[in-house]
Amino acid sequence: MRAVRSLFVIAALSSVVWTTTGQAQDPRARARQLYTEAQALFQAGNYAQAEASFRAAYDAVPNPVVLRAIASAQEQQGNIAGAIQTLEQYLRDAPGANDRAEVEGRLQAFRQRPAQIAITSTPPGARIVLDGRDTGHVTPHEVTMSGGAHTIELHLEGYTATQQQFEAQAGTRARLEIGLDAAADPLGTSGGDQQHADDGGGGGGGGSSDPSVGVWVLAGIGAATLIAGTVFGFLALSEQSNFDTAPANDIADRGETFALVADISFGVAALSVIAAVVLYVVERASADSSQQAAIVAPFATRDGGGIAAQLRF
Repeated sequence: MRAVRSLFVIAALSSVVWTTTGQAQDPRARARQLYTEAQALFQAGNYAQAEASFRAAYDAVPNPVVLRAIASAQEQQGNIAGAIQTLEQYLRDAPGANDRAEVEGRLQAFRQRPAQIAITSTPPGARIVLDGRDTGHVTPHEVTMSGGAHTIELHLEGYTATQQQFEAQAGTRARLEIGLDAAADPLGTSGGDQQHADDGGGGGGGGSSDPSVGVWVLAGIGAATLIAGTVFGFLALSEQSNFDTAPANDIADRGETFALVADISFGVAALSVIAAVVLYVVERASADSSQQAAIVAPFATRDGGGIAAQLRF
């Protein structure tokens, strides 16, 4: 019985030693198995699954050689930025690698691959300027550029020019959306001109040095009444001549009426011209004010006539 018991103890100890040794060998065996599976997936064109298996093999045993296989799988998937990072890690983990020059050349080729950036704006139609050079295109448009830092400017009439820094990843596609802000009104328009026009008179010029409508209206009234006064003046003189030749009451009444109309016309003409000049001077002096307004209107009565003007500030 004692011999049998000793045999069981020896067998148990052997089993423990074998299990421990087997477990110690498991990571390397698993890494080899995963690497072999990954190679088969890569050959079959299943690059995403191959990358996953290569990474699992590397996690089991961090062998820098596996990083090159991972970079190849990333390249086949178009993930150039990821392949660059993986190969850079390979050079860090294996500084004395025999294939260092080959890997560095591969990295350089990757970095020279252009990036494709789809640039859009709100609103669209903005002119695209890349690193100070007009591309000749407007948004939306896909622009080709090298990897690295770039400056993108968008120009659109009526909107503020917008500039944005962008870091392009070599060999990748990306989308850049930029919102444009409406440009401020440099003239600072106001509603003063419209208000003065609605008043029907010689309103302020709203900051303009040109004569307003009111000035032109007053000048027109002055010219018209001057002509009318001249005409009626001649008629009055004609009736006076007729009265001197053949005195009669009706001729005298007509002469007085023509003379009165001529006087009123000349008076309105003079006042209109004066008012036009005054209004123009006031407008020029108050060009920066949008609150000024003027109301001018002619009037006539049985005893005479004239023109009235009212200025508001």
